[in-house]
Amino acid sequence: MTVYTCFTDQADELQIHDTHWQVTRLTKLQDIERVPLCNEQDLLVYVCSEMIDVDLQLLLRIMKFAPIPVIVNAKYWQKQALTRLLECGRVTFVPGELEPGRVEQVIELAKLRFSLANEQKQKLLQLESSLEAQKLLAKVKSRLQQNGLSESQAHKLLQKQAMDSGISVEQLVHQLPLS
Repeated sequence: MTVYTCFTDQADELQIHDTHWQVTRLTKLQDIERVPLCNEQDLLVYVCSEMIDVDLQLLLRIMKFAPIPVIVNAKYWQKQALTRLLECGRVTFVPGELEPGRVEQVIELAKLRFSLANEQKQKLLQLESSLEAQKLLAKVKSRLQQNGLSESQAHKLLQKQAMDSGISVEQLVHQLPLS
C-alpha cells in the first residue's frame, strides 16, 4: 500500500513510517493528479491548517475520477465545504491536531470507511438499476394491456419470451422497443 502525504503550512510532524506501507511525500496537493491511483492500494493523507476551496475541488475530483481512501486533517474549515467533502462517505476528516500515535488507527479507519462506502454505493447502483428495470417492465406490461391482454397474461407472455430466449425478464424488457 502506498500512502501519499501532503502537508501544507507545516512540517511533516506525523512521521509516517511503517514496514507495510510505502510513503510518498507530495510537495503540493495538486501533485496527486499526476499519480496513477489504485483504490485498493493507495491512500492520501492531507494535512493543512485551513481547507480552502481549491483543495476541496481537487479532492472532489479525486473522489469522482480515481477514488481512494482520503484522510483530511485541518484546524479550520468552512461548514459548507466540509459537508460537500464528506457527502461521498469515502473521506475521513480529522479536525484539529492529528496525533502521530493515532495515525495508524486513522489510516485503518479511513480504509474501512472507504470500503463500506464503496459497498453502499454498489448496492445503491444495483437498487437504482432494479428500479429502472421495474419501471420498464411496468411500461411494457402496460403496452401489452393496451393491446387487450390482462396483466397476468402480459406477465406470462414476457416470462415465456424470456425463457425461450434464455435470458431474464429484465434483460428482455431492455431489448424491447418502447416507441
